[in-house]
Amino acid sequence: MSRVSTTISKIAWKAILKRDRHHDGKFVYAALTTGIYCRPSCAARHPHRRNTRLFATAAEADREGFVACRRCFPETDSLTRAETRIKAALEWIEAHAREAIRLATLSQVTGLSSSHLQQTFKRIVGLSPRAYCDARRVAHFKQYIKEGMSISEASYRAGYGSSRALYERAGKGLGMTPGAYGRGGRGGKIDYFVFRAELGATLIAGTDRGVCAVLVGDAEKRPVELLRQEFPNATLSPKQASPRDWRSAVNSCQRENRLLSELPLDFRRRIFQARLSHAVQ
Repeated sequence: MSRVSTTISKIAWKAILKRDRHHDGKFVYAALTTGIYCRPSCAARHPHRRNTRLFATAAEADREGFVACRRCFPETDSLTRAETRIKAALEWIEAHAREAIRLATLSQVTGLSSSHLQQTFKRIVGLSPRAYCDARRVAHFKQYIKEGMSISEASYRAGYGSSRALYERAGKGLGMTPGAYGRGGRGGKIDYFVFRAELGATLIAGTDRGVCAVLVGDAEKRPVELLRQEFPNATLSPKQASPRDWRSAVNSCQRENRLLSELPLDFRRRIFQARLSHAVQ
C-alpha cells in the first residue's frame, strides 16, 4: 500500500480536521471502520486518527479495497459536485446578464434546491446569488455607458426593468446618481486608494455618497488609469492612508474558495470585484 509519509501525514491530518479544500487532489483519507475514503474537505464525520489511513491517490485507495465516498466523490476531478454546479450557475449568470435572474431559474440550471443553492453559492462565492447578480448588473450598466449608450438604453440593456429600479438598485454601486455617472463624474470629487492584492493592484474609490468604483489593474493598465477613464470629468484625489474598513474588506475578499482559484483570471477578478463592492458599500 502506498501511504503519505509521516511528515505529510501530520500536515494531512490537520487539513482533514479543518476540512481544508486546498488539500483536495493532494491525497485522500480512508476510515478503517467504514471502508470509505474521502477528500480532505469532505463534510462527513471524521474517523479517529488511529482508524484513518492516508493515500496519495484515489486509485491507491481503490486498490486496497476502500470505496469512494458518495458525498464528496473523491475519485472524480478536483471539483466537488457542489462546486461543479456553482460553476454552472456562475457561467449561466454571465451568459444571461441582461435577464432578470431568479433563484428558481438557477435552481433548475444547477439541479439544486433553492435553499441548498442559496447556501452553497454563498459559501463558495462569498455572496448570495442575488447580491452577485446585482453587482454584475451594475458592472454591465457602467460598461454600456462607457460605450456611449444613453442612461435609459444602458439601463434596459443591463436588465433593469425601469428607471426607478435603476436608481434604487444601482445607487449604492455608483456612489452618485446615474446621470452624474453618465457625465463622467463632472464636478464631483473622488477619493481613492490602491491596495496590493493577489489578483492585481486593486483600487477603491468613493464620493461623499459612497463607493463609486472597485478596479483591478493588469499588466496593460494600472487601476488609476482605469479610474481616469471611467471618471474623466471628476477631480481625483489619492488618500494618504488606507481606510481601515477598505483594507479589511480587501484582505477578506481576496481569500477565495478552491473552485474560484481554478477559474480563468478574468472570471476570478469579476467575482473579487463583486465581493469587494458589496463589502465596502
